[in-house]
Amino acid sequence: MSVIHAKDRIVVLSHKEYLLKTYPDANKERVSQLFDICTPFRMDLEALALAKRIETNTESNKKKKKRKREALEFYPFQHEVDYLRKVYSEFIQNIKEDIFPGNPSIEEIKANNKGVRDHVKEVMMIMDRDFHRTCNEDEARKENFIIPENCQPIVCDILDFERYVTQDRKYFLILMDPPWENKHVKRAKGSGTDYKMMDNHFIQQIPVPNLLSEEGLVMIWCSNNKRHRSAVESWLEDWGLKKIVKWYWLKITKYGELICEFSGHKNPYEVLIIATNKNCETWRNVPDNNVLISVPSAIHSHKPSLQPVIDKYIPHLPNNRNNFINNVLE
Repeated sequence: MSVIHAKDRIVVLSHKEYLLKTYPDANKERVSQLFDICTPFRMDLEALALAKRIETNTESNKKKKKRKREALEFYPFQHEVDYLRKVYSEFIQNIKEDIFPGNPSIEEIKANNKGVRDHVKEVMMIMDRDFHRTCNEDEARKENFIIPENCQPIVCDILDFERYVTQDRKYFLILMDPPWENKHVKRAKGSGTDYKMMDNHFIQQIPVPNLLSEEGLVMIWCSNNKRHRSAVESWLEDWGLKKIVKWYWLKITKYGELICEFSGHKNPYEVLIIATNKNCETWRNVPDNNVLISVPSAIHSHKPSLQPVIDKYIPHLPNNRNNFINNVLE
């Protein structure tokens, strides 16, 4: 469905196409606008300066580049950056022009994705208004949100979680996208693009061993923060799980550029850690180090669907599976 290229370790996805095919009645123009990311993420003045340098054929500030190289020397996941740079180089040489042709215009560089940013603020404020306009949350979900068949949405405090889950029901797949503490989210507070964050030790209290089937999988989206990566390792140990593979999500613009440079401060990728019970040997052949490449949704932390990727690379997971999807733990 959303897999538009898959060869070796590179998997190119279209989150936009997945949404349009999954929700055919959705407003195609509004959905498409969420993915109309023309240029890398920059400050507005930085974008204007870049456009001016291109127009005047002026070289960029070399000192700034040097500082970025020095910052990477202290980056705890430098091996990941080296690997992803190599994969991205292969993507540029062999794939990019067929799927993401062309380059941004000077006007697009100057605009700095303003239309997308304004659109996201509007969308998020509408969603927030619709969800909270009634005190009856169950009714709000029915009226304003599309809930797939055979799904049970749960909105609760994580400390009360066990009250809402049937203990005798086991899940073949648990997908987690924790609300990591994030400086960007703190700065965006009140803008319509922020979300509530949670301390790592609360997430560790989720009763994963009581939810996961004997041969089930746990998938955890994680940022490139050393503290958060260590937290995931601690969770897996506490839950009696072992990591089997790590996949990467590399984010690009509609023209195939990275959404930001590799640096010690911010990077254009996230990781997906896949784990299972320590005694389970079923998934030993799941490929490691896959790189999922896609234009991200402009909505912060809106991940691409993994269903098509799971179907392709983990086909032995039961088709009529019970999945516990934990997209945002608030």
